[in-house]
Amino acid sequence: MRRFILTLVAAATLLSAAAQPAKRVPIGVYVPSDNNIVPELAQSTLTNKLRQIVTANGMGADNHSTFFITCSVNLTDKEVIGGAPTKIVQKADVTFYIADAQNQRVYETITVSTRGVGDNENKAFVSAFKGIQPTSTDMKAFVGRANEKIIKYYESQIENFIQRSDALAKLGDYDEALFLLSQIPDVCEGYDKVNAAAINVYQKKLDEESIAALQKAKTAWAAGQNYAAAMEAADYLALVSPYASCYADAEKLIANIRNYVSAQRSYDQKQREEAVAWERKMEEQENVLRSQEIDAWRDVGVQEMDMVIGELWQALKDS
Repeated sequence: MRRFILTLVAAATLLSAAAQPAKRVPIGVYVPSDNNIVPELAQSTLTNKLRQIVTANGMGADNHSTFFITCSVNLTDKEVIGGAPTKIVQKADVTFYIADAQNQRVYETITVSTRGVGDNENKAFVSAFKGIQPTSTDMKAFVGRANEKIIKYYESQIENFIQRSDALAKLGDYDEALFLLSQIPDVCEGYDKVNAAAINVYQKKLDEESIAALQKAKTAWAAGQNYAAAMEAADYLALVSPYASCYADAEKLIANIRNYVSAQRSYDQKQREEAVAWERKMEEQENVLRSQEIDAWRDVGVQEMDMVIGELWQALKDS
């Protein structure tokens, strides 16, 4: 499995999301560029149609969800009707998939036959896509079956996911451990266990990274104990989380440096300006730290999600 980068604001709902009463899994939308069949201008219509399908059925999400809906288009017939203007009539089978990018699983498919008429190929495709009904009986059933299968699968795998996450955390691979847990839909029964496991992993991550940053801050300050050393230490102190076990020690170092900086105010203008600059820097960093809520974590793996989804879509297309 690829290694994913967890930012400090990552995993934005993993530990804070409450189970949705309707037990609906958020599903993103993915429409690849496939100009060989669908003209580029018509692809925006297809994207909107996919969004309408998941939104109308209560499963809309941003494009960073590991669960996504996509489709492939197969042109089955094309006719050019002469006249002024010339009309193009196209028939196509659009196969929709609801899948899971990270586990490379397809949960449900449905094929819809549609027909479109337009002055050119692009308009004919737009007409065809507009004819697809997001709330048709078949489409509702398609989305509902996928939703049930996703929940059933993840509920059966929660203990396995937690064990795998724990093993990764023991190796120090906290980002991957948290990413693994972040894939479990919060509507699953037993999600409280996922919350507890994620809190444990993230605390270990915070402690390890913060202790390392604090040690660098101490080393930087001890080496110079001047304005330059104070600014360098401040950069490292900004990496110490207020939720880390070593934060009290960080506060002691900040107080020590602040005493030095305050003393500089009684000297020349340059030193007073330096003291003010350090205080301003520390204030900005403290404001950032205060804004970092421990329950604001989930948007993990965003940087590579599109690539992973693209690989699965290509496999679907080639199958």
